[in-house]
This record gives sequence, structure tokens and C-alpha cells, in this order.
Amino acid sequence: MNSNKLSAAIALAICAQSAVAQDSDHDHESLETVVVTASPLGASALEMTQSSSVLTAEELDRALKGTIGDTVEGLPGVQNASFGPGVGRPVIRGLDGARIDILENNVSSNDVSNVSADHAVSIEPFLAEQIEVLRGPATLLYGSDTIGGVVNVRTHRIPPRVADGLDGEIVLSGDTVADERFAGVELDFGSGNWAFHVDAFRRDSDDYEIPGPAELHDEDEHEEEEHEEEEFTGLLENSAVDTRGGAVGASYIGDGWTMGFAWSRFETLYGVPGHAHEEGHEHEGEEHEEEEHEEEEEELVSIDLENDRVDFDLQVENPFGGFERLRFLVSDSDYAHVELEGAEIGTQFDTQTTEARAEFVHNPVGGWRGVIGLQAADREFSAIGEEAFVPPSETDSLALFLLEEREFGDWRVEVGARLEDRDVTTADGQSAGHSPFSVSAGAVWHFDPSSHLAFNLSRAERAPAEEELFANGPHIATQTFEIGDATLDEEASTSLEISLRRHAGAFTGALTFFRNDFSDFIYLMDVGSEEDGFPVRQWTQQDAEFYGFEGELSYDIGDTELGHWVVRGFFDTVDAELDDGSNLPRLAPARIGAGLNWDAGNWSASLDVIRYDDQDEVASFEMPTDGYTLVNADLAYTLETAGGASWEFFARGRNLGDEEARNHTSFLKDRVLRPGRNLVLGFRTFF
Repeated sequence: MNSNKLSAAIALAICAQSAVAQDSDHDHESLETVVVTASPLGASALEMTQSSSVLTAEELDRALKGTIGDTVEGLPGVQNASFGPGVGRPVIRGLDGARIDILENNVSSNDVSNVSADHAVSIEPFLAEQIEVLRGPATLLYGSDTIGGVVNVRTHRIPPRVADGLDGEIVLSGDTVADERFAGVELDFGSGNWAFHVDAFRRDSDDYEIPGPAELHDEDEHEEEEHEEEEFTGLLENSAVDTRGGAVGASYIGDGWTMGFAWSRFETLYGVPGHAHEEGHEHEGEEHEEEEHEEEEEELVSIDLENDRVDFDLQVENPFGGFERLRFLVSDSDYAHVELEGAEIGTQFDTQTTEARAEFVHNPVGGWRGVIGLQAADREFSAIGEEAFVPPSETDSLALFLLEEREFGDWRVEVGARLEDRDVTTADGQSAGHSPFSVSAGAVWHFDPSSHLAFNLSRAERAPAEEELFANGPHIATQTFEIGDATLDEEASTSLEISLRRHAGAFTGALTFFRNDFSDFIYLMDVGSEEDGFPVRQWTQQDAEFYGFEGELSYDIGDTELGHWVVRGFFDTVDAELDDGSNLPRLAPARIGAGLNWDAGNWSASLDVIRYDDQDEVASFEMPTDGYTLVNADLAYTLETAGGASWEFFARGRNLGDEEARNHTSFLKDRVLRPGRNLVLGFRTFF
């Protein structure tokens, strides 16, 4: 972390400590009742020893975008590893990919978005009724793939209660930057003990508008001359997206128990901007009949993805002596996508995954209340085609975990452990087995009625992913020739987090410091040679450290003659380097933002300004990116009808300054700009 970033972070931290820490009285009451369902003990966001954020209600509606990464990137410590508008995975405190797991109702999305940066997450954000982000290792509950954090998308596709009549939501919207058309509907109804759910959605957009040339040029390569030669059309070529899907679900609500299932389908066809395959074709000219030459022709790359998923959920209160609750979850996914080069199929990915977890919440024993759990998964993965850089494999895992909590006066203490066994076997006979073990201890100290300190210390291990172990070939998405290492050891993280939270009064907020020391951190090392025209990078291990600050604050101005006003602010910064002093690539830049919320009667509005810093602390093979400022605004009018229905008409402005912005956490940052000025118009109705 350079000195000016650190000074800015400390200055804002001091302001946050002296003035605030997390929500107004009204917000405090709501946060106390917002249960983080990713925790089987039902802790609220404020009472977690680990930092967490929850998007729900109006805040979630304003944040919703086309991908999960886009939707949560406004939260402190969270950015988006985009790969065009069709792909967005969260980056949490500088970590992404195989270190962040995305869940739907506490079970992994079970797609291949963690294998390559150009693979989409097969979850539609519109369906979320709550999105939970756990920052830092969540390995105790969800496995070694969560050593960096978890994003849990909670839907009610398996309805938890019987609707009183017909409940539902309908949303229609469109935008100007890509001519996006979106329609979504959710319906819940029931009879007696039976509850039913149906949903459907469609998102269709064209290539989006950009405020400048997409290509980023090195200053040493005659930048001005290159820009003059580049044809600027005002559109990002091959950035169109067409996504659709739906689900049906049913539950039986018994006396002290609930059992339900859901079937869902997710389909998306999206372009991969900034990527094209070159094919040589022979031509004969009339003037040179005996002469042949090859002309390079570019084929645009797109991905056609589909995922069928079946979920089962059983919950029983007081199932047997000594236990207050049992939850049993099973999910079975059949995932496939093809990478198209023009109209031709290049590479096909197929994954069949079955995952099950059981959680037994026991009655207090000696003052300790906790959960004992089992989790098992079987995943068959295959990639077929010229650019299948990872061989077909089967992964089996089994884990046992324990999490316990107890109150000691003003203190709440939490401890836990997880032991996991994972075996990976490839079709060509290679194999690797790992047994990651993780432990954690945390505490929350209520040193006064409106403030508390949270501490968390953990030692977590991650088993290497398939691509890290067995990759051997050109990886077009990252423009590299990847070579895996089947002898890689478990990656270990020692993580410390300290968070000060103030949750009452006009000034509220939180300030968090974190440090994450990795032993045997797994990363791609540039070996300095080329293969098939790509730089060769080898998966290898070295110690690394990550550390940073996060802060958020708000001041409730209260009611005035012009309405109710709330001022908000946040910042985040993370620094990371390997043991040899070199930087890690695509590290999230520091950010600082401010916002204003207003409501009066049926009207509500918000204005946000977010400044992304320059990122010049780059790895040896990447280019720096300039900072930029995004200005966003929202305006909504809500009408309540006599029949109980609610109608909301909304307008949203994004990047109102039409800034040329590059997402440094993206592999495409040198070839893709973020969308230009955008106006979204739409309405939603609840009934």
C-alpha cells in the first residue's frame, strides 16, 4: 500500500471512529432482525464475529444488475471481476476465482465460473430476496473454496410458508446503453399445508455503448498514433447478452417440520468482448492466379450456457433428544456450455454435481450452543475441444464441521473447526488428494449499549482446484498457456480481523482492519517463454500477504420540510504482495464514495459518487489503469392501491459523467471499457 492511500485510509478511519460506525436507530432495529441465513445459528449481521453485509428490500432493488458480481460491487471490500456484461464474479478483499464461492440457498451454484474468468455464474440476481456477503474465510461452514469469502443468494424457490392468496412480483425495465429489455415474474400461492412457487425471467441486450476506444495502449507504443488508426464506433463489439430461465417449487409445511423441492433452469448466450479467434483462409486473386496467401479472419467468441438444477430442503424442529433443529439440503446440477467461434463449436464444458449437507443445531451444553454438520459432494467435470486446457476429472469431497457459541456477560464467543477430505482423479490417470483443516475463534464485545468490537482469528486451508493441478494448454480467456502442478500442497491462510461497529444514534457505521497471511499461496507465475503464441504461466506456490481497511458510515439528518435525508460514505483499500516483494495481478484499487438518500411521501431518491483510485501497483506482465469517478442516481415513485398492491415506477442513472472507466480486476481491462452513460426506466408491482 503506498503512503498516500494509507494516509487517506487512516484519516477517514479516524473520522469514522470519532463520529460513527453503522446505522440509524431505525436501521439498527432492522439489522438486528436481518438473519444471515448463511450462518446455521441464525446470527444477525451485527452479531457476526466475521464481517458481513446483507442486501435486502429497497437497497437490493437499487443494486440489482445483470450479474451477481455487478450487484454486490458497491459493498465495502467487494468489487467485480467482470468479463463483459455477461460475466461477473465478486472479488472480496482482493481474492476471487477458486477462493470465493457463490451459493444459492446455502448450496454452491455448481457451475464452472471458478474454472475460468469468462464463465458466467448461473444465478439470476432478480430472483434474490436477500444477498449475504461474508468477508474473509468461510471455510468452516462451506469448504476450502471459501477461503476468501462467500456470497449467498437467498431465494424462495422452495417456499418457506403458505402464501395468503396469490403473492407475486412483476418487473419490466429497459435501458439506453445497450437497449436492454428485462422482464421478470415471481408467483407464490398455496392451499392448506402446501405452498407453491413459479418464476420466469428474460434479459436481452445489444452491444453496449462506450465513451471512448476500447483498446488500452501502452505509452511506449506510440499511443497517439494507435488511437488515430483505431476505428471507434461508440459500441463495445460482441458485448450482447441474452439470458432466460425459470423455476417451479413446492413445499409441505407440517407441524414443526417443512419439506420442499424446486426445479430451475438457467440459460444464457453472451458475447466475450475483446476476444476473437483468427483463422487462415486461402484466396486466389485474378491478377495473381499462381500466388496464394493467407488472410487472417477473426471469428467472434460467444458462450452458450445452460444449467438444470434440482434442490431439496428438509427442516425439522426438535428432531430428537438434545437437538433443537435439523436441516438437510441436497442439490443436483446438470451444467453445460459451449464456446462458439462464430457459428462453430470450439470447446464444450460439462459438469454434473451432487451436493448434500446436514446441519444439526444442538441444545445448549454447559452454556454452549452450536451446530454439527456434514457436507459431501461429487463433481464430474469434462472439457472437450481444441482449447480444453483442463482434462476431464472427478472430484469427491466429504467434510465434518463444528461451530459453537456462548455468552459471557458483555462478550459473545464463537469457535469452530472443519476437517475435509478431497480427492481429484483425471480421465488420464492423474490424481491428487488433500485434507484441508480449518479452525476459527472470534468474539463480539458490547462495551456500551450502542457500540461493540468484533474480533476474528482463523487458520484456514484450501485444496488446489482442478485447473491449478492439471491445466496443460492454451487458456484463451486469459491469453496464456497454463501449466498445472499435481504436487501442489494445500494453501493456508492465517487471517485476523478487527471491527468497530456503532449501531445506534444519528451517526452510525463500521471500521474494519484485516490481515491475511498466506502460506503456499497458489498463483500463476510467468516463466518467460511462449507456447502456441501465448506466454507460458505455471501454477506455483509462494507465501503472500493481504491487508487493508474498510469503513462505512451514515448520518441520519432526519425529517425536514423537504423530506427525510440520510448522508452515507464508505471506503476500502487492500494491498497484497508475494514473499519475494512482487505484486499480484488485477488487485482491486482503493475506493472512496459518498451518497445521499431522500424520501418524502411516495417519492424517494438517492445520489452516489464513487472514486476509484489509479492502480499502478501491478504485476510484471500487466498494465496500470487510471482512476475514475462514477456518478449514479435513482428516483422512484411508489403508489399503494386499495387492493394491497404496490406499484413502483423508477428511473436510474448510471455513470452519468460518461467516464472512460476500466475495471482493473478484470482480465479484459486492457481491451474493454465499462459501459458509458446509462438511463434505466422501469416499473415493478408487488401483490
